[in-house]
Amino acid sequence: MLDITSMPQRMFKLEGTFQGFLGDNFKKPKFIILEVEQEQVVIKLPKELRPYARSTLNVGDRLYCVGRSQVDLQAGVVKLRAHQVFFLTPSEMSETPVSATVEAAARIAQEQHACHAPKRQRSKILVCNKSGCQKRGGREMIAELEQVLQAYQLEDQVEIRHTRCQKRCSKAPNLTVMPGKHCYEKINPKDLSALVEEHFCQSTS
Repeated sequence: MLDITSMPQRMFKLEGTFQGFLGDNFKKPKFIILEVEQEQVVIKLPKELRPYARSTLNVGDRLYCVGRSQVDLQAGVVKLRAHQVFFLTPSEMSETPVSATVEAAARIAQEQHACHAPKRQRSKILVCNKSGCQKRGGREMIAELEQVLQAYQLEDQVEIRHTRCQKRCSKAPNLTVMPGKHCYEKINPKDLSALVEEHFCQSTS
């Protein structure tokens, strides 16, 4: 039976002015209030940013948030959950990750233990470059995948690599996520945001 109480999740990108926090936990606020085009919206923060949010964000900061939205028809609200939050500088309006502050704090803690982890292997998404797969939706899938990676600021961390025939032509369009060799077949471009979040984004719940 169709669940009419909620709608499928969709990706959102919002730019606005930080107004304050919401939530019962003072040290680790779950939500921020963002003013977007003279309207206030509430956005749920990623877990990894919550411990540092109060010491990092100041009222009036210009922020750029990327995440997932879902319409709850029963409650009559749109729920916004951020995956990434960026500072926007007034001059160039260039995006600087708020997570950089979190990483700096974590790096100090790591240095105290003299711990040096090896560099993480760059992730890859393998897509078939043969004409058969391209005609069966491969071109559209790759175009959408490029946009999703750009929206999540992952284009420098995740490489789209074109390959020879992957022997799955009848199930095109398909792709393989590396490392791990996770294979996906008959991909719907609308599902790529969720796929990217699952493999390359930390949990925000």
